[in-house]
Amino acid sequence: MSKCITIDDATYKLLLSLKEGPRDSFTKVIRRNVYKPLETCGELLDSYENDPPPQKADLDRLSRIERERGRRSGGRK
Repeated sequence: MSKCITIDDATYKLLLSLKEGPRDSFTKVIRRNVYKPLETCGELLDSYENDPPPQKADLDRLSRIERERGRRSGGRK
């Protein structure tokens, strides 16, 4: 069963940017990116065991950030 919802233009653009291809539906985008808040540590553990967080981070970029941390501001290294 489908339902119609009303969203503003900014939210539509956000959902559109999260689509992974022309066949990706807004329902799939929402399911991938919106989660019900977990209320207990047990729910959190079950969540990570059943569906670990995605590895979308660019590891090369993170390494570069760590290496260059503080370079411009003169902060700690």
